[in-house]
Parts: sequence; structure tokens; C-alpha cells
Amino acid sequence: MPLITLVLWFVLATDGIGDFPASWVPLVVLAVAVGAYSICELVGFRTPPLEYSARSAAEIEADSWRRFTTSTFTRFAMCEAVFLVSVALAFVVESFWVVLIGLVLALPLFLLEAWPGVRNQRRFAAALESRGVPSYLSGRLQD
Repeated sequence: MPLITLVLWFVLATDGIGDFPASWVPLVVLAVAVGAYSICELVGFRTPPLEYSARSAAEIEADSWRRFTTSTFTRFAMCEAVFLVSVALAFVVESFWVVLIGLVLALPLFLLEAWPGVRNQRRFAAALESRGVPSYLSGRLQD
């Protein structure tokens, strides 16, 4: 996102940063960010719990990481949608400010919701382990 913002600087900010756009444009980007955050929080960490089976711990761990990776990519797409909507709106209203607003909203959202850190691993592991089957996600970094 920062690299795309830099490239768009040369496209949209040829005459300086320009005037701030009409109030409806930042509100649309903010609404998309709130929607993305809500979806990530309410749906992004849900997954069917692991079932008891005769699988080995290594197979269960591999399945847990596969599910976590899929969920992470889904949440990443939701977070990046905020930035992509802002880019599209920036071309409509011809203002670089919209790209900056999208970046300022999308980057922290990405770091909170899609970064595969300990917080997100623990939240996803809790969903996987809701029936008492260990997922082997917590406390380990992904290989």
C-alpha cells in the first residue's frame, strides 16, 4: 500500500496535493473501513472447531495452519479493499487526499486484523480449540 501510494503521488498530485475533496468522499472511505473492521472482527476469526480423530499431532497442526492462513488472506483482502476503494474514488474526484485517507485507515486495519501475529493466532486457536482438541497454533511461529 505505501508503494502504490508513492506511485499514485506522481499520477494524482502533479500540481501539489490539491484541495481536500467533498465531505462525502472521506465518509465513503471511512464507511468501507468500518465495514471491513466489522467483518474481520465478527466473521474473520470464525472457523469450525477441530474434531476428535485418529490424526497425528503433525496432521492436526498442518490443518490448523492451513485454516489460519486461509483466514488471514481473507482478512487481508477485506483490509486492502479499503485502500482500493480509496484509489478508485481518488480518480473519480481527482484528489490525492483520498489515497492518503485510504492509506491512513487501511494500514492500521491491516496491522491489527491481518498481520499473523500472536494476537490473531490466539484468537484463531481459540476458535479451533472450542471442542477441546488442541490446534498446536499458539506459541509457535508459522514455518
